[in-house]
Amino acid sequence: MLKKTLFTIVFLFVIVCQSQEYFEGEIQYEVEFEALSEHMSAEFMAKEFGNSFTAYIKEDRYALVYNGSGTKGWMKVIIRLDEGCSYTEYEKVPTISKAKFSPEKNELLLFERNHKEQKNVLGEKCESVTINQRPSEDIPFVKEIKGTYYFSPKYSLNPEKYKDHQEGYWNKYVEESGAISIRNETEYSPFFVSTSEAISVKQKKMDDSLFEPNPNKEIRSE
Repeated sequence: MLKKTLFTIVFLFVIVCQSQEYFEGEIQYEVEFEALSEHMSAEFMAKEFGNSFTAYIKEDRYALVYNGSGTKGWMKVIIRLDEGCSYTEYEKVPTISKAKFSPEKNELLLFERNHKEQKNVLGEKCESVTINQRPSEDIPFVKEIKGTYYFSPKYSLNPEKYKDHQEGYWNKYVEESGAISIRNETEYSPFFVSTSEAISVKQKKMDDSLFEPNPNKEIRSE
């Protein structure tokens, strides 16, 4: 009887561990902007893009909701890793843009994991990955994008699901880190620096409806 009970406990423990292998839940971020040009202001950036955002995450999809209050209102981006596409919705725009995943056009200048330089985020000592890019001609005014992304293995991702998500070389980031970035420091030279950091994490089951585009708006493919 004891042997059978122990076997049941071990079996249930394995099932629970397997079901929680990758993070699922909600993360709240705060965002700060620093202007690098006299033609930009931190206040304008915060209004247009939001001074906070919420990330909703499942193993094969995620959504980001930015609380911008500018000309287009808030923005919601849904990344469907299972479908190989993204949906972008703005509060005050009557349509939703759908785009298929495609190879990254920006030139990769530097990709480096930083083991020694760590920062404390959410009480965790976090390593980081640096990704520097030279934008393609599609982004003519930005000279360079320099990003450093801090992570904790505690908030794990499945690299296999991200292999086709090449925008910003995010597939390479996930392959290297295997985890969600909980602090992002990104410089869009010569205009501004954006720093977003997680302030709360709720690990819980996410409703699939969060990752479906608004049924009341027309979807247009890019």
